[in-house]
Amino acid sequence: MSSMPLSKASAVDAAYEHFPSFLRSRQKAKLLDSWQRGEQYNLDPNDLDDDSLRFAGRPYRPRAAEVTDEFDDLAERSPNAFAGLVVTSLAQTAYVDGMRMPGSESNMKAWDTWQANRWDAKQGPIHRTAIGIGEAFGVTLPGKNPLTGDKMARMLARSPKRMAAFWDNDDDEWCMFAIDAVKVYEFAQGLGIRLHTGWSVQLIDEKVVHFLSCKGDGQQKKDWTYIETRDHGVPVPPVARLANKVDLDGRTTGEIEPVLPLLRRIDQGTFDRLIVQRFGAWKVRYIAGMAKPTGNDAQATMLAMSLADFLVSPDHETKFGSIDSTDPKPFADLTDADLRMLSAITQTPPHHLLGLSSNLQAEALAAAESGLQRKSADFKMNAGEFHEQMARLTALINGDREEANAFNMQVRWRDTESRSLTQAAQALGTMAVQLKIPVEMLWERLPGWTDMDTERAKSIVEKGGIDQLLAEIAGGLGATDGDSGPTENEQPKKSSSDDGQ
Repeated sequence: MSSMPLSKASAVDAAYEHFPSFLRSRQKAKLLDSWQRGEQYNLDPNDLDDDSLRFAGRPYRPRAAEVTDEFDDLAERSPNAFAGLVVTSLAQTAYVDGMRMPGSESNMKAWDTWQANRWDAKQGPIHRTAIGIGEAFGVTLPGKNPLTGDKMARMLARSPKRMAAFWDNDDDEWCMFAIDAVKVYEFAQGLGIRLHTGWSVQLIDEKVVHFLSCKGDGQQKKDWTYIETRDHGVPVPPVARLANKVDLDGRTTGEIEPVLPLLRRIDQGTFDRLIVQRFGAWKVRYIAGMAKPTGNDAQATMLAMSLADFLVSPDHETKFGSIDSTDPKPFADLTDADLRMLSAITQTPPHHLLGLSSNLQAEALAAAESGLQRKSADFKMNAGEFHEQMARLTALINGDREEANAFNMQVRWRDTESRSLTQAAQALGTMAVQLKIPVEMLWERLPGWTDMDTERAKSIVEKGGIDQLLAEIAGGLGATDGDSGPTENEQPKKSSSDDGQ
C-alpha cells in the first residue's frame, strides 16, 4: 500500500478502471437485496445481466397467448419472503452490547462515540445487509457533534449497492481505496420524468477523499471529471468491511446467494398451487351424446332446471360423468419439503420457516436452535473484527492512541440463546458458589441483562443496598415463574436492619 495519496490524474485512472467492477458488485447487491425484502418479482430486467436474469423471481407461466390478467394476478401473489426470514433469524442473534479494553470492567471511550453516532440502531441494518448480501461497509471520518459542536468521529454505514472496496492483497486489513457512488438525476421537462445522467463519486484512499463525477456509467475516460480533494486525516483508508463469510480468495458470500435456486423453486411451487386452487379445485360435470334443446324448448329447460332435478336422455349412448378436482395438498407438501431443505442448508430452525408451534421446553427449544447458534458464533467472529476496526479508527480520530492500538479489545455480544431466566439464574448461582466466581462477573450473563443494569447493580452494592438488589432480583424471578408473592398471612419477616429505620 502506498504511503502517498493518489494524484488527481491517478484518482481518475483508478475510478475509471475499477468503476465497472463496482457496477457489477452493485448489480449483484440489488438482486440479493430484492430477494431479502421479498420484492424479487419487481426486479427490473434492464438492471440485470444475462447471467442474473434467471433469478429475477418471476415464475414460469403458460405461453403468452394463453396468459390472462388472472394469470398475472396469481403470479404477483407468488413471491415469498423466506429469504428475509433466514436473514432475520441470524441477525436477531447478533447485538453488540459493549466494547472493553483487556482487564477493564467498563466500556472503552470509543463506545461513547458509538452511542453518539446512534450505532446501536445502525448495527441491525448493517448486520442484515452483510448477512443477506454478503458484505457491508463502515466509514469513519473526522466530524463534529451536531449538538455541541465538539470534534467527534462520524461513523457511517454503507451498503454494497453504494460502495465497493479494493484490496492490494486479499489478506490486507485495510483496502487500497474504496469507491462510494450515488446516481445523479436530471429532470426532463418535455417528458416530465427524472433521467439518470451520471454518477457522483467519492474515491477514498489512505490520505484524502477525491470527489469526481462521470457521465452515464463512465465507460469512456473523457466522461470523468475531477472536482476536489478533501483530507480525511487518517493514515489508512477509513473503510472497514463486514463480511458474512469470506474465503482465502477474498470472495464474500451471503446467506441468500447459495439458496437462490431453492428459493425460486419455492416461488414456482406457490404459483403452481395457486393455479390449481383457481382452475382445478372443482369437479367438472359433463354430458356426452345428448342433443341440446333448440328454440323455445331450450329457454324453458334452462328456467325449469333446479338442484333437485335429474337429467335423463332417451339415447342409450348418452354418457354422464365428472372430472375430479385436482388435490392441492401434494403441492403444499412439496413446498414444505423445500422449506425443510432450506432449513437444513441455512441452519435456520424449522419452526421458524414452517410456522410450527414454538411452545417447547427450554431444552428442546435450545436443541432446535443449536445450529443457528453455531452459525451465529461464526458470524460474530467476522462481525467482531469489523467492529474492532471501526472502534480503533474512532479512537485514532478522537486522539486516543492507546485504544487505537488495542488489537486485543473485546467486543461483548448480547446473550440471545433460548433458555428461561430461572434456569440461567440457577446455573449462574451454582457457578458463583462452587467455582467461587465473583457475582459481578456473572450479572452480565443473565438473559436480557444490559451494561446499564450492571452499572446500576454495582452502584447499589457500593451504597450498601445489597438487600434491595437481592429483593429486586428475587422479585423479578418470582414474576417470571408465575409466583404471585407472599399472601396476606405470609408477609415477610422484618429484618433486624430495618428496626432502626
